[in-house]
Amino acid sequence: MSTAFQIKQNGDYFVCKNQDVIYDGVYLFTNQRGVRKTALMMPPTHPASWVSAFGSLTVSQIGKENPNGGINEKGLVVEQTTLWQTEYPASDVRPAINELQWIQYLLDTCSTVQEVLEAAPSIRIDQSTSKLHYLIADRSGNRAIIEFLNGKMTLYKGDLVIPIMVNSPYEEALKEIESGKTNWSDCDEYQKNSMQRLLTVSKRMQENSNHVDVIDFAFEVLNSAKREDTVFSIVYDINRMEVHAYTNRNTERKTIKMVDFDFANGSLSQSVDLQRLRAKNVIEQFETYNTEFNQNAVNSFFRNPTLTAIFKWEISDEMIQFLARYPDSFS
Repeated sequence: MSTAFQIKQNGDYFVCKNQDVIYDGVYLFTNQRGVRKTALMMPPTHPASWVSAFGSLTVSQIGKENPNGGINEKGLVVEQTTLWQTEYPASDVRPAINELQWIQYLLDTCSTVQEVLEAAPSIRIDQSTSKLHYLIADRSGNRAIIEFLNGKMTLYKGDLVIPIMVNSPYEEALKEIESGKTNWSDCDEYQKNSMQRLLTVSKRMQENSNHVDVIDFAFEVLNSAKREDTVFSIVYDINRMEVHAYTNRNTERKTIKMVDFDFANGSLSQSVDLQRLRAKNVIEQFETYNTEFNQNAVNSFFRNPTLTAIFKWEISDEMIQFLARYPDSFS
């Protein structure tokens, strides 16, 4: 499910996210500039290709190059939550990419929300396994929500009245909150929980009156929207280029600083298991990325018995190895 929102205080901007899912593997990866990539698409679909212009730090539960969200070195943040009403565009002549790698593409190639809005229509999402909508924010305070409804991309940008994204279509949810509705007993449990979280977060954000420690406040708001299946909570401090996070199995809050990483072309990518990351000497716990690390991440996700029972997927060991080695195919 998940909850994502933007906080503004004294000219500083923060993007906050609870990741809600019944799987607790979570990993951080750095991604370098100047890398030529091709989207992972099965024939006959034409895959998108691009060269990364910016380095980034991404968080993923599936493996490298398929992020749940992240921030690049220009301060662009891309996050997502589930939206079951999503209907991605039909097949056309545009090159294609999957719904998570689309996040990596935007972080690789865009520095601002405006650049995202210009780039997004040039490729389409295909061969997806999840239905998502996206929250985009940058260092200038610009933000946008992108949804795919009825096969078309829908944009909400500018001064969003409530810069919060849950698991309901943004415009419909906004109208219900603005109408003063506070009870969704007429909805199914999924939508009821989504709207209750939206109401809770919107009320808490109105209490933000120049808190001394806005990071503490951000985590307080995230905590108010937590579910039993919240795996991690993350706050992107866009102006200071820092990422703050803790997980369900590791409640010690960590601070990861973008300045500590080398994103230059030719430098080595770094990775770490966020569930095992300790708060002290954070950068020293990152290790040079290798295929074995990625294979453990990919295997843990696609061999998880709960997810396998729900999605009923049958993925061979050969496919696991292929997905794990996929980042090695880039030049």
